[in-house]
Amino acid sequence: MEARICKVDKAPRTTFQLSSGKFKFSLSTTSNMAPDSTIHLVRHAQGYHQLPLSHPDIGLRDPELTSYGREQSQRFCAQFTHHKDIDLLCASPMRRTLLTTLLTFEPEVSGGMRVVALPDAQETTDAPSDIGSPPSTLMKEFGDQIDYSNLSNDWYSKTGHNAVDHASLLARARRLRRWVRGRKEKTIVIVTHGAFAHFITGNIDEKGQQIGEQNFVSPLANGTNT
Repeated sequence: MEARICKVDKAPRTTFQLSSGKFKFSLSTTSNMAPDSTIHLVRHAQGYHQLPLSHPDIGLRDPELTSYGREQSQRFCAQFTHHKDIDLLCASPMRRTLLTTLLTFEPEVSGGMRVVALPDAQETTDAPSDIGSPPSTLMKEFGDQIDYSNLSNDWYSKTGHNAVDHASLLARARRLRRWVRGRKEKTIVIVTHGAFAHFITGNIDEKGQQIGEQNFVSPLANGTNT
């Protein structure tokens, strides 16, 4: 499980900038974001799709977290030092990202904060593990802890604006950044996926290859992170 903090410096009608470690990108835009905003970009904990290829659950659609993944999330929760600052929780609508969010940010959820499910934060491939579940299925599992208002019945379809070609992924990352820029909250969490996080931060080349850092910087990462 890995995390990165992205500082957002905003001046209205000028430059929106995310910068952390070795990546930086900026876009000229009008933004509603509060000055000196912070985005905590978090990769989900271990899911069943990350087990050895011989494991019988490796080909599951929309797998949940393994027991180790749940342990990772709970450890991250205990070590995270900014719980009191969080104004908004967002996550990819995949089961593993939603559960990571609920476990890692349990104090916020227990206090009544709902997790906004964002289809634009889903993973980059059409492999079974990256095909999500219908909203009705998610509602049965997670109840009213999740805000499903951004989900269409076929949000997980890897066609149209959710296609997995490079141009569509770049466009999806831009949509997500614009959505974030439209928010007024100062401290935002986005729980997403390892590959798509690089599209969000912009450290990806025209061929879809990661540039700069190949992994998130994570002082909390212990054990296997694949």
